[in-house]
Amino acid sequence: MIEYSTDKRLSEDLWEIALETIDTSEMDAALASSLRGWIAIGVQRMIRQNRVAPPDVTLAHANLRKFIGLLKKEAIYLGHPLSLDTNTLRETKKRLRLRASATVFELWPFWPHNFVVAS
Repeated sequence: MIEYSTDKRLSEDLWEIALETIDTSEMDAALASSLRGWIAIGVQRMIRQNRVAPPDVTLAHANLRKFIGLLKKEAIYLGHPLSLDTNTLRETKKRLRLRASATVFELWPFWPHNFVVAS
């Protein structure tokens, strides 16, 4: 497991995970920018909570993959399965809000339940 000496290094690691997970889907520039922002916010949350140990990073990797899987699924629902864009993100966020209001659902550090309920 990589040791993370800076938040930038952790952000870049998570960005690489995102790109691997997106794989052959196209991603527009606006979504790429939003996703980088989500990663940066998640990394800051990890640092604030002092959760940058290997198990925490592994959990962040898994949850980022899960979130991108939700984006891909939403792209299929929207009728453009090979293209991820800001519409995909907006609709995924709507579904996450609905899901989180019905059950405890977390994608720590990117989408914690308490953040969803508060927003």
